[in-house]
Amino acid sequence: MESASSAKALLEGPRGRELSLEIARSASPSHPAEFYDTRRLLPPGLSRNAERVLRMLTSVPEDFAISAAELHKCLARVVRRAVYWRPPDEISRLLTEPEVREAMIPAAAAAVRSAGSDWWTQPSAPLQHYVQWIGSNVVQGTGEVSLSGARDKLKQWHGAILVQRTNAPVAAGWTGRWWSGPALVGLPVTTSALPGSGPAGLSLVEDPLAWRQARTFPLRARSGARVYEIDSPASWEELVRRYPLDATLARRAAWSKAAGTPEAETWFWRIPDWVAVSEDFDGVHLTVQAYLRTAGNVEGTSYEKTMLAGWAPGETWWLTDILEEAGEPTDWQAAEGNEGWQVSRP
Repeated sequence: MESASSAKALLEGPRGRELSLEIARSASPSHPAEFYDTRRLLPPGLSRNAERVLRMLTSVPEDFAISAAELHKCLARVVRRAVYWRPPDEISRLLTEPEVREAMIPAAAAAVRSAGSDWWTQPSAPLQHYVQWIGSNVVQGTGEVSLSGARDKLKQWHGAILVQRTNAPVAAGWTGRWWSGPALVGLPVTTSALPGSGPAGLSLVEDPLAWRQARTFPLRARSGARVYEIDSPASWEELVRRYPLDATLARRAAWSKAAGTPEAETWFWRIPDWVAVSEDFDGVHLTVQAYLRTAGNVEGTSYEKTMLAGWAPGETWWLTDILEEAGEPTDWQAAEGNEGWQVSRP
């Protein structure tokens, strides 16, 4: 019973539904239409691609099992493809239909039962890892970890939000910025390490560039660190309610498109005021389960909305100078086929 309820909870969010579809793809027989009757689920006017998706979903056996490694690959693919700046496509809309969500339960239940989901509800681990992306002649890299100056960086972020609040997008169709966290000011963002996969931040990346090399820095928060846990849609809403910041002009262009309804243009949008959050918390951690249930969903009241966006599962954003080094960095290179990472050989 608990497995069934947890599976249904995963299907509350766009990312959770997309993960269930990825699992169905890995479980589907070569020709599922030959074995399963999906006619009762097929509304008129569906594209052939949507019909194939429905057949895949209904082909997942009730007792399907997925390995931890395969589940992580499915999750990584979902995270890479996450978008928050355009309307839901046909498949995304299809997955919200009640009968289709019911058909996704076996795939979602397989995720919940898998050993690969054991860490999805865990709080921020004591040992964390920062990922630095190494540039090449094809793609720009990122900087080394900075463990000081958090207050000034947050002031810079807050100033940028104020500028965005007074300036509408400069071109028609331009969505501007879409992320909910205090991005692009150099605050450290970390993840825990997973057995056999390295730090989660290597593979669970939204909207990644074509990086092939990385360096990870082990870090640890000093004793007494205060970390807010986003472990459900309600805890995200609570954070926004306690520390509200108007982001209507700064985020409406992107989020109203992602909401998929014309009335979204009339909503007021809120995000956490991260300067205020930093007075009470050193970091904010997003569990994988909360990501799957919350990211991309419109949350809030009838007229004040928020969206969790641009925040990968398992990440902790650090808002104060509480981190310290916990070992030597490790160099990594992308595995063949971009399915995972491996330690670089000297």
